[in-house]
Amino acid sequence: MGHKSGVKHLKRLATPAFWPLHRKEFTWAPKPHPGAHDAESCLPLGLIVRDELHSATTRREVTRILSAGRVKIDGRTKLDVNYPVGLMDVVEFPDANLSYRVLPLERRGLSIIRIPKDEAKFKLCKIMDKTVAPDGITQLGLHDGRTILLPKEENASYATNDTLRISLPNQRILNHIPFAKGNMALIVAGRNQGKSGKVMEIEKGTATRPAMVKIEDHEGKRIDTIMDYTFAVGTDKAAIKLESS
Repeated sequence: MGHKSGVKHLKRLATPAFWPLHRKEFTWAPKPHPGAHDAESCLPLGLIVRDELHSATTRREVTRILSAGRVKIDGRTKLDVNYPVGLMDVVEFPDANLSYRVLPLERRGLSIIRIPKDEAKFKLCKIMDKTVAPDGITQLGLHDGRTILLPKEENASYATNDTLRISLPNQRILNHIPFAKGNMALIVAGRNQGKSGKVMEIEKGTATRPAMVKIEDHEGKRIDTIMDYTFAVGTDKAAIKLESS
């Protein structure tokens, strides 16, 4: 008989290229558990603690650190060593007073950068879906699996591809960043992953061609990319730290 469930193991040769692992040093790698981010676009929490930050040398040490409640994701304590940590997630070590954010970096793929303590209090979330319930309540589906409900009396001027800045961990909407010309955007996928700049032009898609965006970086270079690969991060300037330096 065939398997009745998903494969529970993952070999290192099959891991995403941006994972900080030596492919041929050992056979197995941690397999992310199902969650807000898919396996191809996330980092297991244990991998961040052990291989990215070098706060532990073995999986057993990572388990002890997490079991002691010393790591928070988006303001909530996480105990799962294989918890999937993805784009814009905030990783905190309260005992060490350290905070990090998961971001795409040029030529490195998805990684983490250290951020100021005040930035760890909020997160940027892209609106992936917007629906209206029969009773008039607007429901927003965000890129990290969150769902935010807006009451009737609130002005639901939000649109898909816009970004919300929400507080952590209570998910209160702090402000709204429209995806529009003149605003700042970050490229989160494709060959220009990690680059950012000002949105200069937005071309609507057709039945056979996706919507396209022209972005001008800080050097004045124009970049063409797919709208699905972009993430609004600010108006006049980026609302978050985007570089590791």
